[in-house]
Amino acid sequence: MDALDLDTPALYVDLDRLERNIARMQAQCRAWGVALRPHVKTHKIAEIARMQLDAGAVGITVAKVGEAEVLPGEDVLVAYPLLKEKVPRLRALAKTRRVKVAVDSVDVARDLQGIATLVEIDVGVGRTGAQSPEQAVAIARACSDFQGIFYWPSWLDEAGFRAACVKIDAVLAALGRAGFEAKIVSGGSTPGAAKTPLIPQTTEIRPGTYVFYDASSLAAQVCEEADCALRVLTTVVSTAVRGQCVIDAGSKTFSSDPTFGVGTFGYFLGHQWTMHKMNEEHGYVEIDGKPRVGEKVWVVPSHCCATVNLHDDIWYGRRGRVEGSWKVVARGRVR
Repeated sequence: MDALDLDTPALYVDLDRLERNIARMQAQCRAWGVALRPHVKTHKIAEIARMQLDAGAVGITVAKVGEAEVLPGEDVLVAYPLLKEKVPRLRALAKTRRVKVAVDSVDVARDLQGIATLVEIDVGVGRTGAQSPEQAVAIARACSDFQGIFYWPSWLDEAGFRAACVKIDAVLAALGRAGFEAKIVSGGSTPGAAKTPLIPQTTEIRPGTYVFYDASSLAAQVCEEADCALRVLTTVVSTAVRGQCVIDAGSKTFSSDPTFGVGTFGYFLGHQWTMHKMNEEHGYVEIDGKPRVGEKVWVVPSHCCATVNLHDDIWYGRRGRVEGSWKVVARGRVR
């Protein structure tokens, strides 16, 4: 079946690009001397997680316990503040798998007795994490099984990474003086992956988006168009307004996340078009040329992680053909 014959809107993954992205990141991590623990919230698909593990990933990273409950991986890191109410589910998971949790508070650390823990530190992003070496030590003291530290570099630039390195050094020194050995220094993010050598203490990274990449990755020059494995097939449904067409995909298909640093939505393959607005089922597209109603177009979404979570199934294939589909088994597993 030709992918263009799919009913729209539809998500499609190019297997050649996907496999190349997985192999390339794994090889890069080997060259840097760090382990790869991919964040599977990007794809939420068991088959892709298995591909990453088979390529050499040491385990998986999840945002929520619910993702770990349905996705493969014998070594699981929950990279999210965990509430006490979720601990019983975590302990059930830990009976059959190696489980670690990132924590940034003494209270949460105390709730996780018997569970391996990483102390999260804030390296300048301002989201979560201990704010000082002294706070990191206090959290480590509350852990029953301290394993190391955890940081999230997000979109930090090179200067931000160098500043983060100084903060990490200070935390590791304080932990050492307090008698703690950080066996793991877990970093990550696809935008920051290439800067990993700037924080040489890092032992593993947790990128997620790299399996697919997206329009935000393109805008940040993290990848090239040829690397984008995930795209949305859409159809032009209206050309009534001059200088514009409307496609049959809006925020319920793409999510409402705009392209990072650009503010528009998606990247149109083969067209110099710009989606400047979305409703739930409508995408408003500034156009060149004269598209026709019924014309199908490919769009790389702005944020692949949020886009995937809106869909039950994703088609896959090679060279524009459809070979099958995957169930997004962790879709909606937000608890």
